[in-house]
This record gives sequence, structure tokens and C-alpha cells, in this order.
Amino acid sequence: ENLNVCDYSKDFLEFVGRAKLTNLEQIVPWQDLINLKNILFGTDKGSPSLSCFRIKTKKGDLSWFAATLEKQGEFGESIRMELNDIQSLKTDYSDGHFDKMTGLYNKSTIIDYANDLMHESPTKHFYFFLMDIDNFKSVNDTYGHMRGDEVIIDVAHTAQEIIGDKGVIGRIGGDEFMLVLEKIDNEPRLREILRDIRYTIRDKYQDESNNKTISVSMGGALFPDFAKDYESMFQLADKMLYLAKTKGKDRYIIYTPFVHGKIVYDGNVMTIQKHMLMDQAKSDLMMEFLDDYYVKKTIPFKTAMERVLDTYGLDEGYVLGEDKLTSHFGIKQVSGKDGSGVEDSSLDISPITSEDYKSLFNIYPLKTINIYDLQKDNYPIFSEFMTNCGYRVLVVYHMTKNPAGGYIIFASNATSSCRLSEIDFTDLAYFCRMTELSDQCPKLPAL
Repeated sequence: ENLNVCDYSKDFLEFVGRAKLTNLEQIVPWQDLINLKNILFGTDKGSPSLSCFRIKTKKGDLSWFAATLEKQGEFGESIRMELNDIQSLKTDYSDGHFDKMTGLYNKSTIIDYANDLMHESPTKHFYFFLMDIDNFKSVNDTYGHMRGDEVIIDVAHTAQEIIGDKGVIGRIGGDEFMLVLEKIDNEPRLREILRDIRYTIRDKYQDESNNKTISVSMGGALFPDFAKDYESMFQLADKMLYLAKTKGKDRYIIYTPFVHGKIVYDGNVMTIQKHMLMDQAKSDLMMEFLDDYYVKKTIPFKTAMERVLDTYGLDEGYVLGEDKLTSHFGIKQVSGKDGSGVEDSSLDISPITSEDYKSLFNIYPLKTINIYDLQKDNYPIFSEFMTNCGYRVLVVYHMTKNPAGGYIIFASNATSSCRLSEIDFTDLAYFCRMTELSDQCPKLPAL
């Protein structure tokens, strides 16, 4: 695990052009060592792992190798590594199929891969995404092209490691990548993978003041629900990537019809007609969504809350206890230089006395509190709380049917353009009641 070399074949020693080899750090570039060490750490005895990294040859260049790693010995103290030189293998995946810088599929190979998958299994569901590195030109301009190449390689390896056997990734040019997630057909798992890619890369590249210096944007959609062939799928993913960029970068966008609009595709050009959802359309979507959430239980609570925030233009969602009003669950929409998308959050209303909020919260099933309509003289502490938090509207549901009680609260910020109709409130009440009656809600302490 410390990468000290115990033994090797004479052929390998000849390949790297060394008289002897004591540690892999002598022949593997540091960018690749990070991922190799992570894979070694996660390898268990009797369960081989796969890795891909570059090795310095006797000619002084770098050659890509595929490696099978297996721990041996009673305590797994040694590791056997079988190496295959990818760029000289005489198979279908020969040198012409791989990007020489990153070792990923090159542009033509990943396009063929996606095309073949769509033609061979036209009804198979999988996610198709495009990804690129935000502000990459500034990396080259500031640190030089060599550093830029290192960043591309590191981002490629990070994404490949997180995707694992769930799909493939290829480099389609510069700092742009294509993700074909053929074993991912549900949104919760997709979000986990996209979040891991985004946060891992962002966390790796933070300066001393915790400002991100490198991040990625991603955009894509589910095949074949919203596009039937490669060309239309690529155009749709490209539009979602563009949207991620225009919304502030460092985020992923999953195409959703009721959020982004209707697709119009004439076989050559795709456009998305943005629209304001009519109340009935939102209600229909909510009913369909609740079937997956409440009846089939294929959507977890956190994903359900994210969907509600997206559909109704809300900014924050929380679950609070009955007596001590601190959140047991919370998420919020975040946008800005420090991040974007949906992130964990918390809410604490406990400092407010019960006399100041009980008369507001105890109206069943749903209460809307608008800071502009609130009688501030009657609720001075509560109105100050809303002002300090920047809330314009709170939508509060009191869970009287839950043995532990509690509240589900949605918040809309003062800067939000959210406008909720009466039917919207009914939809939210349906969602809250389903959550209250199911086992989906985060566990609250019993009264």
C-alpha cells in the first residue's frame, strides 16, 4: 500500500528503461498516483480492482496501462498487479479508440458507443450528459498549458472513478466530456453521482480562503424519454449544459419538461419552448409524482423535496419537531460564487416564544405567512425572524396525524419571483399529507 515494489518481470523493467525499480512513484506521474492510491485503499483481499494510469517509458513519454489489482497474503499485505499496455493492445480497443492525454475513450469512440447503445436497445433507459470545466481558459492563461493538461487529466480520472461500472466517459475535445450512464435509469442515483463529481472536484481545488478555483458544469437528460436518437440527445444535453453555465456554473441540470419547457425538434434543430405551467398541469404532474413517491416508494424523501422546490419555485424546505422548533431535515436552493443547486440547510425557530407563533402554526392543514401581510405589531418577534432570514413567504403544514407531531415548512425568499396559487397550496397539502401518513418523513422524536 506504500507503493514499494517487491518484484517485477524483466520485460517490464526493460519497458520502463530502469536497472531496478523500488517504488511506483518513480514511473507513475503524481496526478495518476492519487487515484491509484484511492483504488488500492478500497481493494479487499479476494476482490480484484481495476485501475487505469500512465507509466513513464524508457523513451521518456507516458503510456496508458490498464491494471488488475489484487491483495494477497493472509492480511493482504502485498498486492499483485497485472498490467496491459492499452496503447499497444491488438484488440477492438486499440490505440485509435483512446484519448492519449486522459486514457478515456476519444471523441469518435464515445460517440459510436452512445450511438450503438441507442440503436441496439432503443427502449433501454439511461442518462446521457455533457460536462466541461468551468473557466478553463483562465487556468491555461494563469498557470500555463501544462497545468491545464494536469487539470483535464485529474478531472477525467475523478469522474471516471466516481462513475465506475455505472457507465463510460469520453473526452470529446479540450475540456469537454461525454457521460453515457447506461446503468443509471433513476433520478436519485443519478443525482448522487453528479453531486459526487461536482463536490469532489470543487473540494480538490479550493484556495486557502475556501474559494473554488476549479469546478465543472453538467447537463443532460434521460434516454429515450425526451430524445430518440444521438443527434437529438446531444442537442438536448448541450442545451442543459448551456443552461447550467448561464445559471452560474458549478452545477448540473437534468432536463425536466415541467421545469424547462416543451421540446420542439424538426430532425435538425432543437428548441425548447419555455412556458409557465398552468395550475392543472402542475397538479397532474404532482399526482403522477406522488404515485412514485407514496405508493411505489421509488423516490426518497430528499429527492421528493427537491422536486417540489423545483416545480413550485420555492427556495427552502424543512421538517421541524413539534415542541423544539429546530429542523431535523432541511435543503435550500443555492446560487452564487460559492455554489449552486440544492444543498443541505437548517432552520431554528426555537428562540421565538410559543405565544408568538402558536396562533399562526396551529391552523390546519396549511398556513401561508406573507411578511407583507403579517400583522407585525401582533407578531413582532416572528416578523423580525422572517425579516432577518430574508423570507417573504412561509408555507407551514402542521402534522397532526403523525404521532411525533411536527411541521413541514417551505420558504420563499424576499428576492424570489415565486407566486403560489390556491391550487398550488392544495398540491402542497397533498404532498405534506402523504409524507405525514407514510414512513418517508425523517424520523422525529416522539412526544
